[in-house]
Amino acid sequence: MLQERPDRRTVVGVLAILLLAFLGATGLRPLNVPDEGRYADVARWMLRSGDFVTPRLAGVPFLHKPPLFYWLEASSFWAFGVHVWSARLVPALLGFAGCALTFAAGARLYGRRAGLLAAVILAASPYYFVASEYVNHDLTVSTFITAALFLFTLGDRAGPRSRGPLLLGAWGACGLALLTKGLIGLVIPIGVVGLWIAATSRWREIPRYRLVSGLALAAAIAVPWHLAAERATPGLLHELYVVQHFQRYAATGFNNAKGPWFYPVLIVAGLVPWTPLLPGACARAWRAFRAERDLGRSDLLLLVWPAFVVLFFSIPQSKLAGYALPALPPLALLLGRHVDALWREGTRSRALAASGLAVGVVGAGLVAAPFLSAFPPLPRPVLAGVLLTGAVGVAAAVVAFRAARAGEPGRATLALAAFVAALIAGGTPTVPHFTRDSALPLAGDLAALLRPGDTLAFYGRYYYDLPFYLDLRTPPIVAENWDDPEIPRRDNWQSEVLAGRVLEPRSQEWLVSFDELAARCAGARCFVLAPRWREAELQLRLPVVKLAQENRIALYGPPDALSGGAAAGAAPGPAAAAR
Repeated sequence: MLQERPDRRTVVGVLAILLLAFLGATGLRPLNVPDEGRYADVARWMLRSGDFVTPRLAGVPFLHKPPLFYWLEASSFWAFGVHVWSARLVPALLGFAGCALTFAAGARLYGRRAGLLAAVILAASPYYFVASEYVNHDLTVSTFITAALFLFTLGDRAGPRSRGPLLLGAWGACGLALLTKGLIGLVIPIGVVGLWIAATSRWREIPRYRLVSGLALAAAIAVPWHLAAERATPGLLHELYVVQHFQRYAATGFNNAKGPWFYPVLIVAGLVPWTPLLPGACARAWRAFRAERDLGRSDLLLLVWPAFVVLFFSIPQSKLAGYALPALPPLALLLGRHVDALWREGTRSRALAASGLAVGVVGAGLVAAPFLSAFPPLPRPVLAGVLLTGAVGVAAAVVAFRAARAGEPGRATLALAAFVAALIAGGTPTVPHFTRDSALPLAGDLAALLRPGDTLAFYGRYYYDLPFYLDLRTPPIVAENWDDPEIPRRDNWQSEVLAGRVLEPRSQEWLVSFDELAARCAGARCFVLAPRWREAELQLRLPVVKLAQENRIALYGPPDALSGGAAAGAAPGPAAAAR
């Protein structure tokens, strides 16, 4: 049990456990497609090609995001090899970094125990933890935004000697966020602070926040790449900022259109089992600000921060789950501070008791679900994991409920965190049994069949993860009707690749029409991946037979490949390329 002021050994021990938790799940499931396959392969291609200026997908410029995340991923591949777990190492470490930042800020603002509780709550929030096991830019930019705003908060409260370094550190983090995902790296921190300044009428203090020197530092970090990239690929800045920033924010033609309810519901659900504590935590922060506006200004900043994030990303119709991640660290810190206060006060917590009951319902549901006829059959090890997770949930619910009723919120918090850990550990191995678009099961077959000089092609679909699993050194041929005028109006793989095809003249060598693919395969051994529903069309065009299939993907190849061990409908072999 955590004492009111945990010693250094306790702090190191708790943070070490959190680090192991983030690292423990990195290789337990294949890459999710399209996102994880796309971003991991862009980084892999950077390493293999040596071009660290222009991100590329399918061999053509991919200008949706700046490169810092890809640089971090490529560094992981350089150090540890191209593996699924090394791809997820970067978000896992950044997830832990977000928890460490939350602890550090909480320890300075509210005490070590509140900081540790906040770090545990953040790590044990399913929304946050799942994001830390996902290869994309969202958690990376969230971590830099978190660093910027926590450093600003501490700098605002610091004395003259330490204020400058803290505030410049905040501006440096903004520069890194800008280099990760573009303008939101500046817009979110500046918007939060600006709204907070307006709410507290601190206009006269703006000069002490190092606006000019801070913006210069952020620009020094981010601008050199932008200049080099535009020089290497004219039109990059237009695609990155006009199309992917302003048009996506303002237009209605992009995917994932959701209503304004989306992010509030996502945060409420993603913070389970801590959600019942949120009203009390926010009310406590508001009371602290109202009681002493100067000392409580940090409490108000922690309230303004998630509110601004949710409001900003709720305006556009296109909404993705990862966008609201920057709202979680301040909420976790408010929750940690609230639980710590309940602990000191010895108060019984109805909210924690409600969390315990909710966990009990989830645990009982997990125990019962595998015995329902609608539940898909699972291998015995996976089934055992589901049942064990449910049993842990029931036990954690009993402990949390009794501790909350006895005025022991710390014990209740640790019990709930243990359930979330069990839920993630038990649930992660089941993910491959619910995926339908992974090319991993076919990668092993291809690795065994491909010979030097063979042609590998994708027909009417781009399989983002296959180049990663095979660690291809040249782009695969992708056959599609690239002259279709509707492609630029879509928000899918075709428009992603076509935008880069326009900027890369050589790409017509491998981004071809269906007829061009047929001509190439007439005199070569071709292996083709295609959606299963296009089988009849493909076999009319190409001299291939079906070698294997997995869910919605089929592998086709020359008839002589059948003698090599693969057969139509055969169970795919293990993908050695996944390592």
